[in-house]
Amino acid sequence: MDRRSLLEQGLREATLELCWRQWTAAGLAGTQEESRILIDPEALLVASVTLGRYDARLFDELLDWLIGNWQLLDSARLKRIARGASPSERALLAVASQMASAEKGATKLRDVLARDLEQRTTTSEAPQSVFFSQTREEQDWTQPDPVFEAAGFLRSPVHLRGLSRRPEASNPACLRFKLRALVGIGSRAEVLAYLLTHDWTHGRLIADRAAYPQGPVASYLVSLFEAGIVDRREEGKKALYRLEEDVRNVFAARPLFVDWIRIWPALTGLLEAMRSPAAIEEAWWLRLAQTLTKNRAALRAEGFEVEIGDLRGWGLQGTNVLELALTKATMKVTEFLA
Repeated sequence: MDRRSLLEQGLREATLELCWRQWTAAGLAGTQEESRILIDPEALLVASVTLGRYDARLFDELLDWLIGNWQLLDSARLKRIARGASPSERALLAVASQMASAEKGATKLRDVLARDLEQRTTTSEAPQSVFFSQTREEQDWTQPDPVFEAAGFLRSPVHLRGLSRRPEASNPACLRFKLRALVGIGSRAEVLAYLLTHDWTHGRLIADRAAYPQGPVASYLVSLFEAGIVDRREEGKKALYRLEEDVRNVFAARPLFVDWIRIWPALTGLLEAMRSPAAIEEAWWLRLAQTLTKNRAALRAEGFEVEIGDLRGWGLQGTNVLELALTKATMKVTEFLA
Protein backbone atom coordinates (compact mmCIF):
# COMPACT_ATOMS: atom_id res chain seq x y z
CA MET A 1 0.00 0.00 0.00
CA ASP A 2 1.52 3.35 -1.04
CA ARG A 3 1.67 6.41 1.22
CA ARG A 4 -1.35 8.06 -0.39
CA SER A 5 -3.48 4.99 0.33
CA LEU A 6 -2.19 4.85 3.90
CA LEU A 7 -3.07 8.50 4.50
CA GLU A 8 -6.55 8.02 3.09
CA GLN A 9 -7.13 4.81 5.04
CA GLY A 10 -6.02 6.37 8.33
CA LEU A 11 -8.34 9.36 8.06
CA ARG A 12 -11.23 7.29 6.67
CA GLU A 13 -11.13 4.69 9.45
CA ALA A 14 -10.87 7.29 12.21
CA THR A 15 -13.69 9.39 10.73
CA LEU A 16 -15.96 6.37 10.28
CA GLU A 17 -15.32 5.30 13.86
CA LEU A 18 -16.21 8.79 15.06
CA CYS A 19 -19.39 8.72 12.98
CA TRP A 20 -20.36 5.33 14.40
CA ARG A 21 -19.60 6.49 17.95
CA GLN A 22 -21.85 9.52 17.65
CA TRP A 23 -24.74 7.66 16.06
CA THR A 24 -24.70 4.81 18.58
CA ALA A 25 -24.81 7.41 21.36
CA ALA A 26 -27.91 8.77 19.63
CA GLY A 27 -29.53 5.32 19.61
CA LEU A 28 -28.22 3.65 16.46
CA ALA A 29 -27.91 -0.13 16.88
CA GLY A 30 -24.51 -0.85 18.37
CA THR A 31 -22.47 -0.49 21.54
CA GLN A 32 -23.27 2.80 23.24
CA GLU A 33 -20.39 4.64 24.89
CA GLU A 34 -20.55 7.83 26.91
CA SER A 35 -18.83 10.69 25.12
CA ARG A 36 -17.76 14.18 26.12
CA ILE A 37 -18.28 15.51 22.58
CA LEU A 38 -21.63 17.17 21.88
CA ILE A 39 -23.43 15.58 18.94
CA ASP A 40 -24.85 17.82 16.21
CA PRO A 41 -27.43 15.45 14.69
CA GLU A 42 -28.24 17.58 11.60
CA ALA A 43 -24.59 18.14 10.63
CA LEU A 44 -23.90 14.49 11.42
CA LEU A 45 -26.73 13.33 9.14
CA VAL A 46 -25.51 15.39 6.17
CA ALA A 47 -21.98 13.99 6.60
CA SER A 48 -23.25 10.46 7.15
CA VAL A 49 -24.94 10.10 3.77
CA THR A 50 -21.41 10.39 2.36
CA LEU A 51 -19.57 8.46 5.08
CA GLY A 52 -22.15 5.68 4.80
CA ARG A 53 -21.07 5.16 1.21
CA TYR A 54 -17.83 3.74 2.64
CA ASP A 55 -19.72 1.44 5.02
CA ALA A 56 -22.97 -0.20 3.91
CA ARG A 57 -23.85 -1.31 7.45
CA LEU A 58 -23.58 2.26 8.73
CA PHE A 59 -25.74 3.51 5.87
CA ASP A 60 -28.55 1.03 6.54
CA GLU A 61 -28.47 1.44 10.32
CA LEU A 62 -28.73 5.19 9.72
CA LEU A 63 -31.86 4.68 7.60
CA ASP A 64 -33.26 2.51 10.38
CA TRP A 65 -32.62 5.26 12.96
CA LEU A 66 -34.18 7.95 10.77
CA ILE A 67 -37.42 6.03 10.26
CA GLY A 68 -37.89 5.72 14.02
CA ASN A 69 -36.40 9.00 15.21
CA TRP A 70 -36.80 11.65 12.53
CA GLN A 71 -39.09 13.65 14.82
CA LEU A 72 -36.05 14.30 17.06
CA LEU A 73 -34.33 16.26 14.28
CA ASP A 74 -34.59 19.99 13.68
CA SER A 75 -35.85 19.85 10.08
CA ALA A 76 -35.66 23.63 9.55
CA ARG A 77 -32.03 23.63 10.68
CA LEU A 78 -31.29 20.57 8.58
CA LYS A 79 -32.57 22.37 5.47
CA ARG A 80 -30.22 25.27 6.15
CA ILE A 81 -27.22 23.02 6.69
CA ALA A 82 -28.10 21.00 3.57
CA ARG A 83 -27.77 24.11 1.41
CA GLY A 84 -24.01 23.72 1.61
CA ALA A 85 -24.06 20.00 0.87
CA SER A 86 -22.88 18.47 -2.38
CA PRO A 87 -25.45 17.47 -5.05
CA SER A 88 -24.96 13.78 -4.20
CA GLU A 89 -25.44 14.45 -0.50
CA ARG A 90 -28.61 16.40 -1.16
CA ALA A 91 -29.94 13.64 -3.41
CA LEU A 92 -29.23 10.96 -0.80
CA LEU A 93 -30.80 13.14 1.90
CA ALA A 94 -33.90 13.31 -0.27
CA VAL A 95 -33.98 9.51 -0.50
CA ALA A 96 -33.54 9.19 3.26
CA SER A 97 -36.32 11.69 3.90
CA GLN A 98 -38.55 9.82 1.46
CA MET A 99 -38.04 6.61 3.42
CA ALA A 100 -38.99 8.46 6.61
CA SER A 101 -41.78 10.44 4.95
CA ALA A 102 -44.34 9.42 7.54
CA GLU A 103 -42.76 12.22 9.56
CA LYS A 104 -43.98 15.71 8.66
CA GLY A 105 -40.48 17.20 8.83
CA ALA A 106 -39.11 14.49 6.56
CA THR A 107 -41.82 15.21 4.00
CA LYS A 108 -40.94 18.91 3.99
CA LEU A 109 -37.24 18.19 3.47
CA ARG A 110 -38.05 15.71 0.69
CA ASP A 111 -40.08 18.39 -1.08
CA VAL A 112 -37.28 20.95 -0.73
CA LEU A 113 -34.77 18.52 -2.22
CA ALA A 114 -37.08 17.21 -4.94
CA ARG A 115 -35.50 19.53 -7.50
CA ASP A 116 -32.08 17.99 -6.81
CA LEU A 117 -33.48 14.54 -7.47
CA GLU A 118 -35.19 15.65 -10.66
CA GLN A 119 -32.03 17.31 -11.95
CA ARG A 120 -29.94 14.28 -11.04
CA THR A 121 -32.19 11.76 -12.78
CA THR A 122 -32.50 13.87 -15.95
CA THR A 123 -28.82 14.81 -16.35
CA SER A 124 -26.95 11.71 -15.16
CA GLU A 125 -25.81 9.42 -17.95
CA ALA A 126 -26.20 6.31 -15.81
CA PRO A 127 -27.15 5.41 -12.25
CA GLN A 128 -24.33 5.60 -9.73
CA SER A 129 -23.52 2.97 -7.12
CA VAL A 130 -24.40 4.11 -3.61
CA PHE A 131 -21.35 2.43 -2.12
CA PHE A 132 -17.88 3.44 -3.24
CA SER A 133 -16.54 -0.11 -3.00
CA GLN A 134 -19.15 -1.48 -5.41
CA THR A 135 -19.00 -0.93 -9.15
CA ARG A 136 -22.07 -0.86 -11.37
CA GLU A 137 -21.02 -4.17 -12.91
CA GLU A 138 -21.11 -5.77 -9.44
CA GLN A 139 -24.70 -4.54 -9.09
CA ASP A 140 -25.88 -6.54 -12.10
CA TRP A 141 -26.32 -9.72 -10.06
CA THR A 142 -29.03 -8.30 -7.83
CA GLN A 143 -32.35 -6.50 -8.16
CA PRO A 144 -31.78 -2.81 -7.38
CA ASP A 145 -33.70 -1.03 -4.65
CA PRO A 146 -36.51 0.87 -6.45
CA VAL A 147 -36.41 3.98 -4.23
CA PHE A 148 -32.69 4.48 -4.73
CA GLU A 149 -32.86 3.57 -8.42
CA ALA A 150 -35.51 6.26 -8.99
CA ALA A 151 -33.07 8.76 -7.49
CA GLY A 152 -30.23 7.67 -9.78
CA PHE A 153 -28.42 5.34 -7.36
CA LEU A 154 -27.86 1.59 -7.45
CA ARG A 155 -27.80 -0.69 -4.44
CA SER A 156 -29.42 -3.93 -3.30
CA PRO A 157 -32.87 -3.71 -1.69
CA VAL A 158 -32.91 -2.17 1.77
CA HIS A 159 -33.78 -4.56 4.61
CA LEU A 160 -33.88 -2.73 7.94
CA ARG A 161 -33.59 -4.50 11.29
CA GLY A 162 -35.64 -2.09 13.40
CA LEU A 163 -33.10 -2.16 16.24
CA SER A 164 -32.54 1.59 16.65
CA ARG A 165 -33.36 3.15 20.02
CA ARG A 166 -33.88 6.60 21.45
CA PRO A 167 -30.83 8.69 22.40
CA GLU A 168 -29.50 7.96 25.87
CA ALA A 169 -30.61 10.96 27.95
CA SER A 170 -27.83 10.57 30.52
CA ASN A 171 -25.08 10.72 27.89
CA PRO A 172 -23.58 14.25 27.81
CA ALA A 173 -23.16 13.89 24.04
CA CYS A 174 -26.97 13.85 23.70
CA LEU A 175 -27.51 17.22 25.41
CA ARG A 176 -29.14 18.68 22.28
CA PHE A 177 -31.85 16.02 22.34
CA LYS A 178 -32.49 16.67 26.04
CA LEU A 179 -32.80 20.41 25.49
CA ARG A 180 -35.18 19.89 22.57
CA ALA A 181 -37.40 17.83 24.85
CA LEU A 182 -37.22 20.62 27.42
CA VAL A 183 -37.89 23.75 25.31
CA GLY A 184 -38.91 22.35 21.93
CA ILE A 185 -37.06 21.90 18.65
CA GLY A 186 -35.77 25.20 17.30
CA SER A 187 -33.51 28.13 18.04
CA ARG A 188 -34.15 28.06 21.81
CA ALA A 189 -32.61 24.62 22.21
CA GLU A 190 -29.61 25.70 20.13
CA VAL A 191 -29.10 28.84 22.23
CA LEU A 192 -29.17 26.83 25.45
CA ALA A 193 -26.80 24.22 24.03
CA TYR A 194 -24.27 26.92 23.21
CA LEU A 195 -24.63 28.68 26.55
CA LEU A 196 -24.17 25.41 28.42
CA THR A 197 -20.90 24.69 26.60
CA HIS A 198 -19.39 28.20 26.66
CA ASP A 199 -18.78 31.03 29.05
CA TRP A 200 -19.43 34.62 27.93
CA THR A 201 -20.63 34.79 24.33
CA HIS A 202 -22.70 37.03 22.08
CA GLY A 203 -25.80 36.43 19.99
CA ARG A 204 -24.25 36.78 16.54
CA LEU A 205 -21.71 34.04 17.30
CA ILE A 206 -24.41 31.75 18.70
CA ALA A 207 -26.57 32.31 15.62
CA ASP A 208 -23.65 31.51 13.31
CA ARG A 209 -22.72 28.32 15.18
CA ALA A 210 -26.35 27.26 15.57
CA ALA A 211 -27.31 27.82 11.90
CA TYR A 212 -30.20 30.06 12.91
CA PRO A 213 -31.03 33.68 11.99
CA GLN A 214 -29.74 36.23 14.44
CA GLY A 215 -33.19 37.73 15.18
CA PRO A 216 -34.77 34.83 17.12
CA VAL A 217 -31.48 34.12 18.88
CA ALA A 218 -31.17 37.74 20.10
CA SER A 219 -34.82 37.83 21.15
CA TYR A 220 -34.49 34.65 23.21
CA LEU A 221 -31.31 35.89 24.90
CA VAL A 222 -33.12 39.05 25.98
CA SER A 223 -36.02 37.03 27.37
CA LEU A 224 -33.60 34.78 29.28
CA PHE A 225 -31.93 37.85 30.76
CA GLU A 226 -35.23 39.40 31.79
CA ALA A 227 -36.17 36.12 33.48
CA GLY A 228 -32.89 36.07 35.41
CA ILE A 229 -31.66 32.91 33.69
CA VAL A 230 -28.59 34.50 32.09
CA ASP A 231 -26.15 37.20 33.15
CA ARG A 232 -25.31 40.01 30.73
CA ARG A 233 -22.43 42.44 30.41
CA GLU A 234 -21.42 44.96 27.79
CA GLU A 235 -18.16 44.74 25.85
CA GLY A 236 -17.92 47.66 23.47
CA LYS A 237 -20.99 47.48 21.27
CA LYS A 238 -21.57 43.81 22.07
CA ALA A 239 -23.87 42.36 24.69
CA LEU A 240 -22.31 39.21 26.13
CA TYR A 241 -24.32 36.51 27.89
CA ARG A 242 -23.73 33.47 30.06
CA LEU A 243 -26.02 31.17 31.98
CA GLU A 244 -26.55 32.04 35.63
CA GLU A 245 -24.44 29.75 37.82
CA ASP A 246 -27.31 27.86 39.44
CA VAL A 247 -28.75 27.03 36.01
CA ARG A 248 -25.38 25.77 34.78
CA ASN A 249 -25.03 23.56 37.83
CA VAL A 250 -28.26 21.75 36.93
CA PHE A 251 -26.37 20.23 33.99
CA ALA A 252 -23.39 18.80 35.86
CA ALA A 253 -21.96 16.72 33.00
CA ARG A 254 -21.53 19.32 30.28
CA PRO A 255 -20.07 18.16 26.95
CA LEU A 256 -17.42 19.75 24.76
CA PHE A 257 -18.76 21.83 21.87
CA VAL A 258 -17.31 21.19 18.40
CA ASP A 259 -18.39 23.22 15.37
CA TRP A 260 -19.52 20.14 13.45
CA ILE A 261 -21.33 22.24 10.83
CA ARG A 262 -17.86 23.13 9.52
CA ILE A 263 -15.79 20.15 10.64
CA TRP A 264 -17.87 17.35 9.11
CA PRO A 265 -17.80 18.92 5.59
CA ALA A 266 -14.06 19.45 5.96
CA LEU A 267 -13.47 15.79 6.83
CA THR A 268 -15.74 14.41 4.10
CA GLY A 269 -14.16 16.86 1.64
CA LEU A 270 -10.67 15.60 2.48
CA LEU A 271 -11.76 11.99 2.06
CA GLU A 272 -13.33 12.79 -1.30
CA ALA A 273 -10.16 14.55 -2.45
CA MET A 274 -8.10 11.48 -1.55
CA ARG A 275 -10.59 8.88 -2.76
CA SER A 276 -10.81 10.00 -6.37
CA PRO A 277 -7.98 8.54 -8.44
CA ALA A 278 -5.63 10.71 -10.42
CA ALA A 279 -3.57 9.52 -13.39
CA ILE A 280 -0.80 11.94 -12.39
CA GLU A 281 0.32 11.73 -8.75
CA GLU A 282 0.95 15.47 -8.57
CA ALA A 283 -2.70 16.09 -9.43
CA TRP A 284 -3.77 14.04 -6.40
CA TRP A 285 -1.55 16.07 -4.08
CA LEU A 286 -2.71 19.34 -5.62
CA ARG A 287 -6.35 18.41 -5.07
CA LEU A 288 -5.54 17.58 -1.45
CA ALA A 289 -3.67 20.86 -0.99
CA GLN A 290 -6.60 22.82 -2.39
CA THR A 291 -9.06 21.04 -0.08
CA LEU A 292 -6.85 21.69 2.95
CA THR A 293 -6.60 25.34 1.99
CA LYS A 294 -10.36 25.66 1.56
CA ASN A 295 -11.05 24.18 4.99
CA ARG A 296 -7.99 25.46 6.86
CA ALA A 297 -9.83 28.14 8.88
CA ALA A 298 -12.56 25.75 10.04
CA LEU A 299 -10.08 23.01 10.95
CA ARG A 300 -7.72 25.31 12.84
CA ALA A 301 -10.59 26.86 14.78
CA GLU A 302 -11.33 23.43 16.27
CA GLY A 303 -7.76 22.53 17.10
CA PHE A 304 -6.63 20.78 13.90
CA GLU A 305 -3.00 21.75 13.37
CA VAL A 306 -3.24 22.35 9.64
CA GLU A 307 -0.17 24.26 8.47
CA ILE A 308 0.50 23.99 4.75
CA GLY A 309 1.97 27.42 4.05
CA ASP A 310 1.56 29.09 0.69
CA LEU A 311 -0.30 26.84 -1.73
CA ARG A 312 1.83 28.18 -4.56
CA GLY A 313 4.95 26.83 -2.92
CA TRP A 314 3.99 23.38 -1.76
CA GLY A 315 5.12 21.74 -4.99
CA LEU A 316 8.64 23.04 -4.47
CA GLN A 317 8.67 22.01 -0.82
CA GLY A 318 7.57 18.47 -1.59
CA THR A 319 4.63 16.59 -0.15
CA ASN A 320 5.95 16.27 3.41
CA VAL A 321 4.01 19.29 4.62
CA LEU A 322 0.76 17.85 3.23
CA GLU A 323 1.42 14.43 4.71
CA LEU A 324 2.07 16.02 8.10
CA ALA A 325 -1.16 18.04 7.90
CA LEU A 326 -3.18 14.89 7.11
CA THR A 327 -1.46 12.92 9.87
CA LYS A 328 -2.28 15.63 12.42
CA ALA A 329 -5.87 15.81 11.18
CA THR A 330 -6.22 12.06 11.70
CA MET A 331 -4.72 12.36 15.18
CA LYS A 332 -7.24 15.07 16.08
CA VAL A 333 -10.16 12.93 14.91
CA THR A 334 -8.76 10.12 17.06
CA GLU A 335 -8.69 12.49 20.05
CA PHE A 336 -12.44 12.98 19.65
CA LEU A 337 -12.82 9.24 20.23
CA ALA A 338 -11.07 9.35 23.61
